[in-house]
Amino acid sequence: MDDHLHEQPLALLTADERAELKDIGHMIRRQAGDPFFLEGEWGDFALLIEEGHVKAVRGKPPRIIDVRGPGQIVGEMGVIRRKPRMASIIAFDDVKALYLPGPRWLQFLYEHPRAMHALLAMTDDMADRATMRNVESELAIEQQLARRVAELTDSGLGAPNDDGAVVLRLSQQDLAALIGAKKLDSVKKVIARLKAAGIVHTGRQVITILQPATLREIADGNLTVS
Repeated sequence: MDDHLHEQPLALLTADERAELKDIGHMIRRQAGDPFFLEGEWGDFALLIEEGHVKAVRGKPPRIIDVRGPGQIVGEMGVIRRKPRMASIIAFDDVKALYLPGPRWLQFLYEHPRAMHALLAMTDDMADRATMRNVESELAIEQQLARRVAELTDSGLGAPNDDGAVVLRLSQQDLAALIGAKKLDSVKKVIARLKAAGIVHTGRQVITILQPATLREIADGNLTVS
């Protein structure tokens, strides 16, 4: 067995596999805030994100359990498990996605064991992130929020400015949903402290990270503004 297989993360799809999927699917688009599907619905399709980002939202009150971007698949488990959707998938920004009919998607996986393997690895990564967030739920709200925002910027969701700042089109409610919607008041207090320290700036449905490096120090537990 080639040891190099374990040196790099397994790509979800190769260029040839993506081209093959485009032959069996068609493109659909959603604007920011529009759903692709809702928690509890029965679904017979998966989506390959081509442009933009989506948030997976679950529960009441709603909580953002994952964010996925270009090259990633959503809705895959509803097809594979043949059970209702476990989460709502909502466009974070303007999104273009390849609609993959369930039967064709399953056939593709059966015929491409490498892609099936990569999908299992992606699913396991998601489970690891969910477990880590449960562990981190005992951290201070400030550190939890800093970690989630850092994850979003790492995912490519933020738009960098020439001065190094990063703009995220998120509301304070979105930020609260990243760590638990019941904590909105606590999140607002943390954001107020971060603004006072000159680390972030907020506008309508926008948060600008003025000092990304400082925010990461907070995320790592090396700094606090409390």
